[in-house]
Amino acid sequence: MSLSAPTSPSAQDLEELDLLARIHRDALTVLEEVGVKCHHPEVRRLFEETGLAAFDDTTGHIHVLTPLVEQALSTTPKRDRFFVPENSFGVGGTAPFVHDDRTGDLIDPTLEHLIKIASIVNEADEIGFMARGVLLKKQEVKVIETMVEHCHKPIYVAVLTEAGIAKAKEVHERRGKLTVQFSIINSPLTVIDSMIPPFLEVIRLGLPVYVSTMPMAGLTAPYSMSGLLTLTHAEALFGLTLAQLANPGVTVVHAGLPSIANIRKNYAVDLGLLSHNAANLLMDKVCEGLSLPSIQTACTTSEDHPNEQAEADAVKGFALMKKYGFHQMRHAFGFLRELISFSIAKLERHIDLCRQTTADQAPAYEFEAYDPEGLEVIRRIGSWGNYMRDDHTLKNTGRSFLH
Repeated sequence: MSLSAPTSPSAQDLEELDLLARIHRDALTVLEEVGVKCHHPEVRRLFEETGLAAFDDTTGHIHVLTPLVEQALSTTPKRDRFFVPENSFGVGGTAPFVHDDRTGDLIDPTLEHLIKIASIVNEADEIGFMARGVLLKKQEVKVIETMVEHCHKPIYVAVLTEAGIAKAKEVHERRGKLTVQFSIINSPLTVIDSMIPPFLEVIRLGLPVYVSTMPMAGLTAPYSMSGLLTLTHAEALFGLTLAQLANPGVTVVHAGLPSIANIRKNYAVDLGLLSHNAANLLMDKVCEGLSLPSIQTACTTSEDHPNEQAEADAVKGFALMKKYGFHQMRHAFGFLRELISFSIAKLERHIDLCRQTTADQAPAYEFEAYDPEGLEVIRRIGSWGNYMRDDHTLKNTGRSFLH
C-alpha cells in the first residue's frame, strides 16, 4: 500500500510528503530486516502461518515481510469510518497523581476526581474524547461505569481482567464509541508477552483497540526526527498487523507517540518541546497518508505546576495542530511534567486556551530533513541496546530537537 498525500489543504504547506513516504518505507524495512523481539508462541504462530513472516531462533526476532503489512493495512477500517472526528483534542493518559490545585501537592486520585474530569469533558465543546486521565488501581469496571455515566463522548478504556473486558464488551455493544487501549510493545522493538493474552481476547471479541508505543529519541530510538518516527511507526504497524491476523477487519487506531529524551534535562521525556508537537504532527500525517485512524500526543508541558510557561507550551501546540490539521491528540489539557500528575484547574483553563488559540498563532518551525542514518542506527541497535551513547545520538546532540 502506497502512502498518499494528506488530504487537508494546510498539510501541503509541510512540503514533507517525500519525508512521510520515506518514513513509511523505512518502517517496513525495519520490520523485514530487523524484526521485533517476541517469544510469545501464539504471536509466532499467527505470523508464521501466513508464510510471510519468520522467526529467527538466533535473535528471538519475528521478521515480517512487507506484503503481510500491506495485507493488514488493506483490511483495517479506515480513518473516515472511525467515530472520533478529525481535529479532536482529548484527555488521554493515566496520571498516578492528582495535582492539588490549592497546595501544589501531589495526592492520590479518587473516583470523585474522575467524575469531575468526565463531567468537565462532557460539557466542553473543545474536547472530542476522553480516557480516564488518572490511575485508579484495581477498579477497571468502576472506572468504565463512571466514565460512561458522566461522559457521553467517545472514551478510551484500559482493561486487563476478565471483568474489565466483559464490561468493555457490554459498553461497546450498548453505546459504542469505545476503544480499548493497549501497550504491547516495549521500545525498542520488544513485545511485552504478558500483554498479549488480553490483547488477543479483546481483538477476537471485535472491540476497537489502539496500539500504543512511545519510543524516546536518544534513549530507545534514534536521535533524529525521521529516525524516531520510523521506529515509532514500525512498532505500531507490528501491532496493527498482529490485530488483523487475529481478527481481520477489527478497528485499530495507530497510537504511535514519538517522544524526546531531553539531553539537557538528564534525559527526561520533554513533552513541552515544540519538537515534540512537530514529531506527533508528522506521525499523524504518515497515518493520514495511509488513511489510518490515529491518536498522538501534543499541547502538553514539562512544567511541575500550572503556570505561564505551561500555558505558552499549550498555545504553541494548539496553534500548530490547528494550522496543519490532525486526527486525535491526547494529553492536551490537564497533564503536567512527564504525565505524572493531572491538574483539574489546568484542564479547565486549557479548555479556554484551546478555544481562544488560532492557527495564525502557530510558531515558526523548520521541519528536519530526512536522515538516512536513522534507519542505519535502527539496523545496528535493533531491540538490543541503548541509543544514549550511540555515535548517531552524540553527533546529533545540539542539532536535533532544539526547541
